[in-house]
Amino acid sequence: MPINSDTSLLALFGNPLGHSLSPVMHNATLERMKLNYLYLPFEIFPDKLEEAIKAIIALNIRGVNVTIPYKEKVIPYLDDLSEEAAACGAVNLISNDKGRLVGYNTDGKAFVAALLEEGVSISGQAVIIGAGGAARAVAYELARQGIRQLDFLDIDYERAAGLAEFIAGSTGCRSSAGIMNEKEFAALSRLADIIVNCSPVGMHPFTEESPLNRIDSVGKNTVLCDLIYNPLETRFLRLGRERGLKTINGLGMFVHQGALSLQILLNVSPPLDYMKEVVLYQLR
Repeated sequence: MPINSDTSLLALFGNPLGHSLSPVMHNATLERMKLNYLYLPFEIFPDKLEEAIKAIIALNIRGVNVTIPYKEKVIPYLDDLSEEAAACGAVNLISNDKGRLVGYNTDGKAFVAALLEEGVSISGQAVIIGAGGAARAVAYELARQGIRQLDFLDIDYERAAGLAEFIAGSTGCRSSAGIMNEKEFAALSRLADIIVNCSPVGMHPFTEESPLNRIDSVGKNTVLCDLIYNPLETRFLRLGRERGLKTINGLGMFVHQGALSLQILLNVSPPLDYMKEVVLYQLR
């Protein structure tokens, strides 16, 4: 659609942003839906974050997606938080409601939506690789959806233990923590129904890296998931495919995150299939 005096803004805050496909996906979707909005990426310098948040109101930006490294750092500048954002201590979407800024976290809901879309039931036991912000949001939603047990593995044991304690305390879900290594993974993965790589290991351009070099211990009915969508098949997922396991990349979660953002900000139902096509075209 042509830009005119009625065009409103949506935005992405982070640094760096060169890898992000959010602007391409959102702008194509907004045009497809004939919505007079423009989605712009802004690389925010660390010492300018407060000013950038104030600019949301000053420029009447309707909403902002937030990515690394600002998901936690934006919180002090917001007026309110959704339940998920407050629980996880991280925000990936800011809504500007006539100058009132509300933070949301759609990571967990988007991940669960992607699982359900692939016909995966939320039950049994899940092993989570990594214990950062994305892992916290994913685990929190899995626990709320009825997963029986969550086991966290991270190269930093204290971080994994802290996340396990948070999940157990906030949701009542049985949780454990361990050091991320082949031995610990082998012990836990035998019983896992779902295994999720929430670490950045394997992301473009380091596509030959993997949190594990072998997954022989994983049961044949286990579903392997990776939050990474670039590349579409990480080395971790390739190990699973070669063993005949069901694998799910991060594309579905990424698309559902985008759709949830537009639903929250604009009260619309975006075309998920079209959004996925746009991203796939960029990745191929």
